[in-house]
Amino acid sequence: MGVPTVVVTTEHFRRLTDQVATSLNRPDLRIVETRHPIGGVDEDTARAWADEVVEAVIAALTEPQ
Repeated sequence: MGVPTVVVTTEHFRRLTDQVATSLNRPDLRIVETRHPIGGVDEDTARAWADEVVEAVIAALTEPQ
């Protein structure tokens, strides 16, 4: 089984993330998408964006795949 893992990527890099997962033979990789760009945003914005995806991250880590 292993340790549940989630990749968090931005909407801008989602396609690339999917391609890398496929190239590594990991089509089942759990991926959660957030807004882009993360760099350069203020702390309040970063926290708001994190709040938007936290439930999806928890679900990806705890629900059967």
